[in-house]
Amino acid sequence: MGEEPNRIDASTGGSGGDGVAALVPPENPTVATELRALLPAAVDVRIAPLPQLPGTLKERLLGYNDALTSTTGTLLPARPGVTYFACTGSSYLVGTDGDARLHEAIEAAGAGRGLTAARAILETLAELGRTRVLVVSPYPDWLTDLAVGYWTSAGLTVAGVAKAPAPNGIYAITPAEVTALLRGLRPDPGTVVLLSGTGMPTVEAVAAVGDELGVPVLSSSVAAAYRALRRLGRSEVSSSCLVNDLVGRWR
Repeated sequence: MGEEPNRIDASTGGSGGDGVAALVPPENPTVATELRALLPAAVDVRIAPLPQLPGTLKERLLGYNDALTSTTGTLLPARPGVTYFACTGSSYLVGTDGDARLHEAIEAAGAGRGLTAARAILETLAELGRTRVLVVSPYPDWLTDLAVGYWTSAGLTVAGVAKAPAPNGIYAITPAEVTALLRGLRPDPGTVVLLSGTGMPTVEAVAAVGDELGVPVLSSSVAAAYRALRRLGRSEVSSSCLVNDLVGRWR
């Protein structure tokens, strides 16, 4: 699904100011591939892995929040135009106010315009004029409940939840499984199908099924690529690329 983006460390340079860098949980194989597929070829995509952390899923998600400043600092030599925190679960744990502070931490570190996955989704929904969502969740029940609480506190109406089975973890979910799940949904008119979780592969499914459901289908990766492109403020904002095609059909 496109070329492998660069993985950066503190010694790596870059063209500066015109690319997207993603702060990514270290095992996440999805974000890099999907951002590269969604964005125009002229937009540089770089990946900055968050640190390997011990503990439970909750402890790791909170640890990623604590590591934002130091990991963002490794991006300074590359000078990306947008720095994207690719982890919705970390935002769900701290709520909407905490997510705003995560955004501020990225900005304060100075590596580029900040963007969290949760904020990208909210901004895209606002542009589409949609406030009602059907959440597709690959998470355990406790984190799904936090996700519903997050979106509700952000002013959305959660019309329902569809669980994406992930017995072997989110990173083992296949595009075919996501596509089949989407095809089994019957969302009400006026609802957006929201695929939560940056580790779940979504782009192929959104591209394949989006028109069939008759409502917008949005994922963390799609929303992040769309909002990052607009933060860059370049000619690519209106260029022909996959993310503009996927979101543009619903504008």
